[in-house]
Amino acid sequence: MTMHKFVAFESAIPARLFADYCTSKGLQVELEQEGQTTTLAAPAEQLSQIEPLLKQFLTEPDHARYQAAAWQQSRTIATSGKRPSLRWSQLLQSPVTSLIVLLVCLIYLWQQLSFQAANSALMLTEPAQIWRWITPILLHFSLTHIVFNLCWWFLLGQKIEQRAGSALLIQLTLSSALLSNGLQLALVGPDFGGLSGVVYALFGYCWLSDKLAGKHHYPVTDGLAAFMLLWLALGFMDVLWVNMANWAHLGGLACGLIWAVLRHSKQPV
Repeated sequence: MTMHKFVAFESAIPARLFADYCTSKGLQVELEQEGQTTTLAAPAEQLSQIEPLLKQFLTEPDHARYQAAAWQQSRTIATSGKRPSLRWSQLLQSPVTSLIVLLVCLIYLWQQLSFQAANSALMLTEPAQIWRWITPILLHFSLTHIVFNLCWWFLLGQKIEQRAGSALLIQLTLSSALLSNGLQLALVGPDFGGLSGVVYALFGYCWLSDKLAGKHHYPVTDGLAAFMLLWLALGFMDVLWVNMANWAHLGGLACGLIWAVLRHSKQPV
């Protein structure tokens, strides 16, 4: 059974606590010491069950449930009082994901300082300037807009990059940006921006990849996929309280689905 590393702790204490808790839940988690860090690994098919448990543990590591699990393993572990934290190396394992987050945040700051200048430089108003076919994905027009897109980008982009590699995420991002931006420009015009077309591509890729592989590697359930399709449909019906780049969303979704089919035809995803 192949084990996949999913988190690294700076201390062995929280790592052991969480491993014992997973064991009490019938999950298989192994510890591995790597220098000053302790890495946890689990079978790929159990990662979807472990992830919500890990998020809960990072939020309240001192909860009695974890000591209870350690007691079941016949040991009591003294906690240091510090909350376990993911190392910066976890971000470095997803450089493309992290880079896009940084760029989007910097562009948003530029927009707050000079909204017109940022938009004029990055919108797809001059198709002859090649960079403009990509740069609209960096523009966001409200705090809600940027937070929503970056949350989904970070969650899905990191999963894709760590599982399939940085090269695929770059290809998926650039191709979906070109298709979604081009479709929106051709059918509506250049007055748009946002990472949501690419986010729809990541959704489509993750959902169909899991369907084709018959395994659950990515955090996109059928229910979530149905919600995203409903949101897309409501956007086209123009009944929402926000203006959306609907054709960009559709183009991104189509691009992600195509990439999933192409990848599956070459190798198991």
